[in-house]
Amino acid sequence: MRPFQKAIDLVREAVDDGRLAGAALAIGVGDRLYAEETFGRTSFPELTGDAGPVDRHTLYDMASVTKIMSTTMIALRFIAEGRMDLADMLPVYFGDAVPPDKAEVTLFQLLTHTSGLAAEIRLEKFLKPGDDVADFLLHAPLSYTPGSREEYSCMGFILLAKALERIGGEPLDELARRLVFEPLGMDHTGYHRLDRPIDPANTAYTERDHLTGQWLVGRVHDENARFQNGVSGNAGVFSDIEDCVRFARMLAGHGTLEGVELIPRRIFDRAIQNYTPGMEENRGLGFHLANGHFSYSGLFFDQSAFGHTGFAGPHILVSPDTGLYVVLLNNRVHPDRERDSGNLRLRRLIHTQLAIEYERLASDGAI
Repeated sequence: MRPFQKAIDLVREAVDDGRLAGAALAIGVGDRLYAEETFGRTSFPELTGDAGPVDRHTLYDMASVTKIMSTTMIALRFIAEGRMDLADMLPVYFGDAVPPDKAEVTLFQLLTHTSGLAAEIRLEKFLKPGDDVADFLLHAPLSYTPGSREEYSCMGFILLAKALERIGGEPLDELARRLVFEPLGMDHTGYHRLDRPIDPANTAYTERDHLTGQWLVGRVHDENARFQNGVSGNAGVFSDIEDCVRFARMLAGHGTLEGVELIPRRIFDRAIQNYTPGMEENRGLGFHLANGHFSYSGLFFDQSAFGHTGFAGPHILVSPDTGLYVVLLNNRVHPDRERDSGNLRLRRLIHTQLAIEYERLASDGAI
């Protein structure tokens, strides 16, 4: 049996059973790629009438994996360059526009989801296109006292992205392209602006747009990212399995890929430490850390592992000690988010099999 075959079979079964329309899976250890498999089609053809086979260049909506592929990486690079500091408070970036209740919210708190900013606010309900999103978030009520607990906050990462744009002097999608995707050779990865033409061919479907009723294919699934023209700190990046492998190899290399240092190791290794022990979730600087049997990691994968999940279906998980990584791309919200795809359970089942197989291979000296 080839290495990690049981994990591969779990994904194939999920597609064959109709729980997922299609998927792409990659498993590696450091720079060695053990599996890169694709399954199924880009949609359920009986619903869309248009569904090509998934291949290694099929684009998937990375959803909240954007938080580590784009926003976190840019922030860590700016820290390394001396342009940002974890103790910086919001007035450093937004000046007098910051009201008193948020004047002491820090970059550290934004990155660790301890800022007090609301978990989710549907921007389209309160703003018109072109309104100042940062100003709105700065004046929105806090959900709790900053630093007192952890609450996963897309709004915190949207505000963080606005700070990055002010520091970097460019739109977020340009910063991500120049500072992350191009240095890593991720040639098929980027944001899809709504005001620019795209080729939706070979792109996985998600849901229908709740405003237009049209299928979202090549257009970001997250409503707040769509409100911001497809470019946001919480979501908006599209990628394929080939580029995600390059990103995962960089993570497994503690910030370096093929001799290119994206993030200095001193900063990278601090970013994957747990800064929210005893709170709802284990958080590093931008990274979601392993957190027991209810977590997406499961209990048996390395509990120092780090990565992130995305609402639309994808996830990346990496062991910092062994370099074992897994990338799973799928469209679990197709045709809609209400159906039970079993995706969270699938993640844990895969991670358990990877942990067992890695230990066996390592003990046999085969890895």
